Amino acid sequence: MYKGNAKLTRQDEKKTNFNKILVISVIILSIILIISVLSFKAMTKKEIYYKDIEIKNGQTLWQIAESEFGKESNIRKNVYQIKKINNLKNSNLSPGQIIKVPIEKEV
Repeated sequence: MYKGNAKLTRQDEKKTNFNKILVISVIILSIILIISVLSFKAMTKKEIYYKDIEIKNGQTLWQIAESEFGKESNIRKNVYQIKKINNLKNSNLSPGQIIKVPIEKEV
């Protein structure tokens, strides 16, 4: 009976060691993945350019943001950015007014 218990203990030790190795491997792979993603983001740099847009009669910041950034983008955020860049206190625009719109390009 004693040998049987010793054999189970050795099997338990092997399972425990295997589990430890598995957990350590997963942690190492996770670290490598995180470092890879961060280094890739650092490599893809984006530069911001500014496009001048002349306001037409009845045109709104919302329409400009939709046309420049797409309907799927965060329009509110884009309108806020345009207002901030152009030092606009409100969303009122005048025909003929020229505003700058930020455009990101990957380098």
